[in-house]
Amino acid sequence: MDKEAKYVYIPDENGNDVKFEVIIYFEIEKLKGQYIIATPAFEETDEAYAFKIFKEDDGSEIFLALEDDDDEFEMVLETYNTLMSEDGLFEE
Repeated sequence: MDKEAKYVYIPDENGNDVKFEVIIYFEIEKLKGQYIIATPAFEETDEAYAFKIFKEDDGSEIFLALEDDDDEFEMVLETYNTLMSEDGLFEE
């Protein structure tokens, strides 16, 4: 992903669109999925969220939040940490 900030709008549990800043986008072949790690754009926070991307027939994207208690989330987190370490963005 380039250095320019990218934003996506993801509906919350009430159906309101929330603006998120994408930290990183990546694919995991083993899971046959595309993912983003994003943080709410409207607040100062250290929290980030993992979303799986689904493509609709019309090309639009749907973002599904991952639960932090499943195997898919663990693999996404591991991939994120590896990518960020390789880019020198943080040290584990």
